[in-house]
Amino acid sequence: MPIEQINLIIAGIILAYFLAQLLSLKVDSKRIEFHCEMDMRLTEPDEVFSLTYWVHYTGLWPLFFASISFAPEKGLEVREDEDWKKEHCAGDLGVNLVRFKVSLMPRRSVRGKIHLSASRRGLYSLGKVYVETGDFFGFCSRVRTFDIPGKLVCTARLLPSQPAIDPFGGFLGDISTRRFILEDPSLVMGYRDYTGAEAMKRISWTQTARTGQLMVKNHDFTVDADVAILVDVEECADAVAEYCLSMIRTVCDALEAARIPYALLSNGDLPEIKKGVGRKHNYEIQRRLGLSHFIRYRYFEELSAQCAVGELIPRGWIVIAPRANKAVNTAVARLQAATGGRVCLLTGEEATDHA
Repeated sequence: MPIEQINLIIAGIILAYFLAQLLSLKVDSKRIEFHCEMDMRLTEPDEVFSLTYWVHYTGLWPLFFASISFAPEKGLEVREDEDWKKEHCAGDLGVNLVRFKVSLMPRRSVRGKIHLSASRRGLYSLGKVYVETGDFFGFCSRVRTFDIPGKLVCTARLLPSQPAIDPFGGFLGDISTRRFILEDPSLVMGYRDYTGAEAMKRISWTQTARTGQLMVKNHDFTVDADVAILVDVEECADAVAEYCLSMIRTVCDALEAARIPYALLSNGDLPEIKKGVGRKHNYEIQRRLGLSHFIRYRYFEELSAQCAVGELIPRGWIVIAPRANKAVNTAVARLQAATGGRVCLLTGEEATDHA
């Protein structure tokens, strides 16, 4: 090949490199857009969910180089195979990063997916994304930072085994043993002394006139279950609080599976959720469990007294508390006296039957 052609080829290559350098300097990093979405908004510990991302380039010049670095919030773990992690994962200054490089022609997009999981209960923002662009020769670079929009709630972890709710006679799935759950006001089975906690409408004035003291009606029970979960939120060790929240989650899932309507009440940052059943009802309870910091707002005695005199007193009570202290025992006795039914107490250590 003649030397002139060789020189011409070399000159062409050099010119192409300088042209690429000039074009890369014209790339505006603001022309790079980053979007993402999750396949779920409510998860549980160690459950894998997907984060799908799009990198869209709106510039008029080719994008020769861009490095996308995703820094998930602490507590979110990348759930990919080891080969993928070796290629894309790195740790800089104690921050775990997921990195990948892209080259895009004008007005083009690239799409990818990352699998993640939450290691513990709580509210998560997804983290940050760093987009680095540079010139063709790598002499300079520019970095833009994005906060990934959206929040993820991780609910309480399910217990390995369901708490024994023996006071309810095994009503979860067995109609014949659910009869005591909700009273039938049309069937009066007897009378007993008025304790002061019962609703006025339950007083039998005929029997009161005969005996000379206040008497209340004892009703028979229908097969329609009606359960309220009453939670004592108080200062305790984090492990005990997490165990109590897991108990609530496990009990709610069991009631949900049996299609038994249930309500949730507490004296803390677990807000009152009215009686219901179904996917939407369970979703809201699990979401609240994930957001709870187990902070008390009022005394448990006040809440239990209010529940014992309410007009719509459930006939099945499940009391969940970190420990069986004086306030909890008083509440259990008060509820049992008010309903004439049985109350189940589940503590951070065990379940106890109070007949």
